[in-house]
Amino acid sequence: MEDYQDKARGMLLGLAIGDALGAPIEFGYTSDTIRQLGSKLEFFTDSPRGNKGEWTDDTSMALCIADSLLEKKGYDSYDIMNKFVRWADYGYRSADNKPATDIGNQTKKALDDFKQYPSVARSEIETDQAGNAPIMRLAPIIIANTSAEKSEITPEIITPTLKMAELSAKETHNSLAAKAVTEMFASMLYCAIQGLDKINIAGYCARFFTEDDYTRFYLQNSEQLIDRALSSTDTGLRDRGGYIVDTFTIALWGLIHGENFKDGMLKVLQLGGDTDTNAACYGQIAGAFYGLNSIPIEWVSGVYESKGITELADKLLAMPECPIIRTRFEDDEHFEELK
Repeated sequence: MEDYQDKARGMLLGLAIGDALGAPIEFGYTSDTIRQLGSKLEFFTDSPRGNKGEWTDDTSMALCIADSLLEKKGYDSYDIMNKFVRWADYGYRSADNKPATDIGNQTKKALDDFKQYPSVARSEIETDQAGNAPIMRLAPIIIANTSAEKSEITPEIITPTLKMAELSAKETHNSLAAKAVTEMFASMLYCAIQGLDKINIAGYCARFFTEDDYTRFYLQNSEQLIDRALSSTDTGLRDRGGYIVDTFTIALWGLIHGENFKDGMLKVLQLGGDTDTNAACYGQIAGAFYGLNSIPIEWVSGVYESKGITELADKLLAMPECPIIRTRFEDDEHFEELK
């Protein structure tokens, strides 16, 4: 249990740390100017978006999911979306307790739609948009579905976790790319917390898809998803926006080529672009791989609500089970209309 606890804590706190480190330089600097900052990147800084050590929407939305899983003793679409609305409109789980000002267009539309139509009809058409929000908030789902008993990773064991991860993506980003990449990232997080090495973590990312369409998407985009991550150079990874494929690749690239949690984090930050979400995703997978004890103590103590996030990870890991309770999607077997 102790090793899993260190990894679970590392995954959730790594998310918040990456978010807080990346927020001050998100889109405000190019990768070239960030490199010129040098050692200054090793420390949290104040920014127009928040005080020193404060995280942004990436962590807020993850904490909303964590709270819901614990309160409902499983996954409840309606409760998670209600918590997202409370975050967006009233500052629930925001570092500054204020309504959110940094909400992606897809997320904002999904929340606005939910307020009017909580359930989603079977006829709802997928979008072709794929922002990176679904993978920035995955840690609570992986931790809550991690057993303290080490076991072989099989389709029977991992599929329920992937279905829940896919569902969490669908809440705000109902697109083929978003759902496929979310399952890939969930697979890697699961493998990382189970102690697999870096190459096997990458190798398992496309092994357990729950839909054939996701396999086809991976085969058509494997060069962008995996080949770039395995490359020793950062060609094509600098100054990228919020596309989920780019963020996935950057997080994996940082894990594979970083010598430790800190080294990989600095490499990811120096790529520029959507730095807070890129770093939050790297922080999840590197935190799970290396564990909390590998993260610099000044980063652990410097991030906002560090102790509370650590305790939350422990509670998620202690859940005896985490089933899907109900969803708001008519095409899902767990659909239940809101009464």
